[in-house]
Amino acid sequence: MLKQTIKMAIATILLGGSVAVAGNVTDVLSKQEALSHTALKAYKKHKAVALVKQIHEIKVQNHKLQKQVRDHEIRNLLVFLDICLDEMKTTLKKPYSKDNAQIIADLSVSIQEGTHYVKKHWKYN
Repeated sequence: MLKQTIKMAIATILLGGSVAVAGNVTDVLSKQEALSHTALKAYKKHKAVALVKQIHEIKVQNHKLQKQVRDHEIRNLLVFLDICLDEMKTTLKKPYSKDNAQIIADLSVSIQEGTHYVKKHWKYN
């Protein structure tokens, strides 16, 4: 973690703040994407408690991104992803049921598609 922080600081100094922001965006979006792939499987195996902490960490970084993004459409999409993460966190805490599993599946797809769109948009800016 310390090495990563030092690398980020050097990149910021040498190349400017936008590189650090872009790296941060990529990291957060990659974590969101990974979460969308593992959430349903973890929920079905009754091992979703660890994901709740991961969701909290992603949400903290997501809030920072929302403040940095200037594009109104992308900012709104990040807010939507935040709402999906809240709903997923709430559902993951509930006992397993087919209905809750379907909610997790739907939220996973929404998070995956939204994250993909933000990543695609971010590459071109």
